[in-house]
This record gives sequence, structure tokens and C-alpha cells, in this order.
Amino acid sequence: MGDVAGHGLSAAVVMGRMRSALRAYALDNDDPAEVLRKLNRKMLHFEPEATATVLYAVVDPVVGRVRVSSAGHPPPVLALPDGPAESVDMKFDVLIGLGENLPRRTMTFGLRPGALLCFYTDGLIERRNEPILDGVARLCEATYAGPPETVGAAVMSAMIGREAPEDDVALLVARRVP
Repeated sequence: MGDVAGHGLSAAVVMGRMRSALRAYALDNDDPAEVLRKLNRKMLHFEPEATATVLYAVVDPVVGRVRVSSAGHPPPVLALPDGPAESVDMKFDVLIGLGENLPRRTMTFGLRPGALLCFYTDGLIERRNEPILDGVARLCEATYAGPPETVGAAVMSAMIGREAPEDDVALLVARRVP
């Protein structure tokens, strides 16, 4: 999940280039931090004016493990079948496009059968005159460990409703089959 600084066609073009590069680097390495390090290096060289937040996760549903690295992107929300949804407690590293030799980290956490992950862009949670943590709290309240299509619709209804969003919104909901 990623979000390029800026709007319009130029930002969309940069995002497309980043997505293609990230996919290529993901074929060479299964460590999310290393993939983001390579993506950052590419962006600094070929798109030096661009910055972006990126959250890159590798999910292994067989063993129930998620490995994730964040370049300044908000953490995913995790909903367990027997409890409330919570934002994953993780640290994030510097944005893509800022600093070549800064360290990047990969965090690993479990994904139990029936658990649901919610990835999103800041356009889903940010509102003017509201602390961003309030938006994250609203997202956690709207997210539950159910069928992804139903959860996605509930999240969009609770977070966006009928109002036109002020920023781009992306939402990805994935559930480990119980």
C-alpha cells in the first residue's frame, strides 16, 4: 500500500513506476525492509523529486505469519476473531525518496485463522481539525474479523459515507481463512 506526495496525473505516473519496481524487487527478495531499501534507491536515482509512504507486507497464510516494513505509512489494522480490531504496534522508517543509507526494519507478527488485516491510505483516516489518532480509532471500531467484502463495505460506509473524500482513498482487506 502506498501514497505518493502530490495529486493528479504526475503523481499517478510516479505511483505506477513505484509499483512496477516494487514488484520486481519482491521477486528477488522476501524481506520487506530490503525490498523498500531497493525501491528507495531506485526512486532517489530516477525520481529524485518524488516522495511516498509505502507499507509492504509479505503474508504467509500457511504458517500464519506477516512480515511488514513501513516507509512512513500508517500501520495496518488487525482484527482477531475473538476481540476488537487494533492498529498493529510497529515503528515506521523514513519515507521513500528521503535518505539513501538510513536503516529499514521488518516486523513479524502472527495471523491466526479467521483474523483480518486492513491496509489503507491516510485519505481514509485523516480529517481536517481532527487528530489522526481519532481517525485510526474510528477505523478500528469499523473493522472486524468477517468476510472481506462485507468488512470493506462497512469500513467505507463508516469512514467515508456519502461525503466526497478530501484525499485519495485506498483500502485493502484480507482475511486468513478460518
